[in-house]
Amino acid sequence: MAALSDLSTPIPVADGRYTLDVPVGWRQGRGAFGGLTISSLVRAIEHAVGDPARALRSLTAELPGPTLAGAAEITVEILRKGSSVSTVRAALAQGGEVKAHVVGVVATTRRGHGPLAWQDLAAPEAAAWSTIEPAPASGGGWPEFAPNFEYRVVDGLPLSGVPRAIGWIRSRLHGGLRDAGHVAALMDAWWPVALNRMPAMRPMATLAYSLDIVGGLDGLDPEAPLLYRATAPVLADGYCLETRELWGEDGRLVAINHQTIVIIA
Repeated sequence: MAALSDLSTPIPVADGRYTLDVPVGWRQGRGAFGGLTISSLVRAIEHAVGDPARALRSLTAELPGPTLAGAAEITVEILRKGSSVSTVRAALAQGGEVKAHVVGVVATTRRGHGPLAWQDLAAPEAAAWSTIEPAPASGGGWPEFAPNFEYRVVDGLPLSGVPRAIGWIRSRLHGGLRDAGHVAALMDAWWPVALNRMPAMRPMATLAYSLDIVGGLDGLDPEAPLLYRATAPVLADGYCLETRELWGEDGRLVAINHQTIVIIA
């Protein structure tokens, strides 16, 4: 079985141009799971920059249309390459229509210790992942892509009324790269936490997505899941604002994600 990174790695065909075969079986609603689409754009950006010393630090994305299974084209444009920071734009299109668009900041490591480093966020309290049984992740309202991930729920199921979601998550597709693209996909795999507070299930879709990578995955057990936490403090005019976090077993903050999610019906 192909690894998650294999499915989301585009093939270069010319300077700044790539192709991607969007796999069958990864839908969330009409289109492919957004984390897979964004992951492919992250990998295209990293390939175009071509500098291992420059890691993805921040990404903003818009998802104006559903990405369908089958062939897609990705174009990458380096907006500026400075001495330590590259700013890069990438877009995924099908049938001449842009389905996803991102701008990424890829930069070298700078001084960041002592008075130039702090973290005021605390990891959520959770039992060890090995003590929690995985959710079934199929049937009963789970989206088509969900069986590709393992969900160990600590707190906050849909329709439960709990205003947060906490749990452990990892890909069921073993092997492959654990990198920025991997983080981008995992961050989007959990259900919208707004469903926890609703009286009935409602279809939703992510319109805008931002990702800030803080600690990365270096040194973490590649077989262990990451700890996930999400809150949705605002829902107004049919749009939900949601904040998500991923944490390592060692207590490090791996990344923070913000999403604007539309309530479709």
